[in-house]
Amino acid sequence: MKFLKTLLANVLGTFIAIGVLLFFGFLFLIAIAASADQKLPVLNDTILTLNLQGSLPERVSGDPLTQMFTGEASIDLHTTISAIKAAKTDNRIKGIWLRSNGLLSSWASLEALRRSLEDFKTSGKPVYATSKNHFMMESEYFVASVADSLFLEPESIFEFNGFALTSTFYGDLFDKLGVKTEVVRSGKYKGAVEAYTRNSMSAENKEQMQALLDGIERSFLSSVSSSRNKTEDEVSSLMNEGAMFSAREAFDSGLVDGLLFEDQTIDRLKLVAGTDSSKTLATLSVAAYAPHVKPKTSPNKVAVVHITGTMMSGMPAESPLTGGSVAGSESIAKAIQQARKRTGVQAMVIRINSPGGFAPAGDAMLREIELTSQTMPVVISMGDLAASGGYWVATGGRRIFAENNTITGSIGVFSMFFDMSGLVEDKLGVTFDNVTTGPHADMFSGMRGYTEAERAILGKATDGTYQAFLEKVAASRGMTVDAVQEIAQGRVWTGEDAVREGLVDEIGGLDSAIRYAAAEASMDASSIEIVRYPATKSFLDQFMRSPIAGVRVIAGALSPQTPFIGSEQLKELQGMMKGQGEVQAYWPWKVVIR
Repeated sequence: MKFLKTLLANVLGTFIAIGVLLFFGFLFLIAIAASADQKLPVLNDTILTLNLQGSLPERVSGDPLTQMFTGEASIDLHTTISAIKAAKTDNRIKGIWLRSNGLLSSWASLEALRRSLEDFKTSGKPVYATSKNHFMMESEYFVASVADSLFLEPESIFEFNGFALTSTFYGDLFDKLGVKTEVVRSGKYKGAVEAYTRNSMSAENKEQMQALLDGIERSFLSSVSSSRNKTEDEVSSLMNEGAMFSAREAFDSGLVDGLLFEDQTIDRLKLVAGTDSSKTLATLSVAAYAPHVKPKTSPNKVAVVHITGTMMSGMPAESPLTGGSVAGSESIAKAIQQARKRTGVQAMVIRINSPGGFAPAGDAMLREIELTSQTMPVVISMGDLAASGGYWVATGGRRIFAENNTITGSIGVFSMFFDMSGLVEDKLGVTFDNVTTGPHADMFSGMRGYTEAERAILGKATDGTYQAFLEKVAASRGMTVDAVQEIAQGRVWTGEDAVREGLVDEIGGLDSAIRYAAAEASMDASSIEIVRYPATKSFLDQFMRSPIAGVRVIAGALSPQTPFIGSEQLKELQGMMKGQGEVQAYWPWKVVIR
C-alpha cells in the first residue's frame, strides 16, 4: 500500500510539473507572437501614426503578456514623447498622422503630448489629424488641433460643449445600509471625505472643483485659439453656442480644415511622403517605432525615480495583477537608494503621479529624497496628479515643475472610520460581544462608534500630522506657516494656479525638469543618459510573486465578464476601509471631466 501511495504521488507530481512547464511554454510562445509586431522595420518615406485611444499611462512594463492579460497600454506617455522627439530628426519619417479614437487621458498628460507635437512641427514636417470613430470630443481636439491639417469624414460628429466634472457620493447609500462614518479632518477644503459623508459637494469643495475646471478651460481656449488662428472669445462662443456640431458645421466654423474620407487623407499623406499614388503608403505606429529609438548612453547620468499610485507602507511599487497602482514606501526608498548609489548619477528627478496616501509612508519616501539632496541636486516633476501626500514628498526637491493642468496641493490630512454595527447587527442580525483591558481597546473594531474622548485622540493625531505638513511646506517654499495655512486647508490647485500661489516654481514637463537637474549638476543636458527607477516587472515576474492573482487575471482574460454597475466604486470603498483609523494625506476624490 505504501508503495502504491508513493508511486501515485510521484506520477501526480510528474503530471503537475509537466503541466506547469507546458503552461509557461505556452505563455512564452504567446509573448513571442505578441511582440512580433514591435520589430517592424522603419522604411524610407514613412508616416508615423499615433492612435489617440484610451489613456496615456505614466509607465508601462512593455511586456506583451501583461498587455494581453491585463489590458495594459502598449506604450506610455514618456516613451511616446521620446519617439516623437526622435522622429523629428529621423529622415525616414516624413510626418505624423494623429488618429483619434476615444482619447480619455488626463489633461496634464494631454498637455505634455501636445507640446511634443508642437516641437515636432518645428522640423518642418507636417502633422495630420483625423478621427477613426467618426466622433471627436474636446480631449481629442485639444491634441488634434495642433495639426497642420485636421480632417473629419463628412458625417462625423464634433462635440464642443465645454467641460463638466462629475463626482460620486456614498452618503445616502451608507444611510440606507446603516453604516456611520466617523471623520476628523484638518483643512476645510479636504473634500476627500465628503464622498463618504454627503450626497453632494459642499460649498468649499464646489469652489475648488470649479477652479480646477476653469483652469482646464483656460488651457484649452489658449491652445486651440493659437492653433486655429482664432481669439479665445471666438472659441469660447462656439463652445457655448454650438455644443454639438456636424462635421460640416465644424468645417464652416473653422475648427477643422476639410471633410475627407480616410482614403482621401491617405492620398494627401502620399504627397507628403513622396509616395507614388499607385503604391501603398508606408506607415508605422509610434509603439512599433519606439523600440528603434536607442537610448543615449553616457557616463553622466540623471536618475528619474517614478512615484506612481497610492502611497502605502511596504514593498509594492507598481500596479499589481489585481489592479490599482500602488507606491510602497520600502520599494520607493530602495529605488531612490539604488539610483543615488549608481555610478555616474549626478542628479535626480522625482516624477510624482500620486494622490498621496498613508502619511508615514510618504514621509519615509521624503526622508530618502532629503538624504539624496545632500549629495546631488533633486528636482520634482509633477504629472497628472501630485496632491496631498504627493505634495508632501515634493517638498524635498530643489525646484518643482508641473503642467498647467496638474492637480496639486491638497495640503491637508484626515482620519476616517466606518462604524458597521448598524449594517451587521441591525440589517444582518450578526451580533458581537467582547472583553477588553482598557476603555479604548476596541475603538478600531468597526462595530461601534467613537466616544468623545476617542474623537479627541484621533483629532489630536490628525492635527499633529497637519501641523507637520504645514511646517514641511513652509521650510521647503521659504514661507511662514501662517502663509502656507492660507493656501493649504486641503485645497487642490491646478499647476498654473499653484505657480501663482508659490507651491510650484515653473510650468514644464519631465524634460524640463531633467534639463534643469542636469544644469544644476553642471552637466550638458544634450549628452546625458537617463536611467529610470524602480524597474518595471514582467507578467511572469508578478505571476511568480503572486500565482493566485496571476491565475485569476488569466482566467478573467480568457473568459471576460462584464463588470457589474458599481464595481469600480466598490473597489474604491474597499481601499478606503483598509486605511480606516489611519491619518491619511490623500486625495482619493474620483472625478470625471468631460
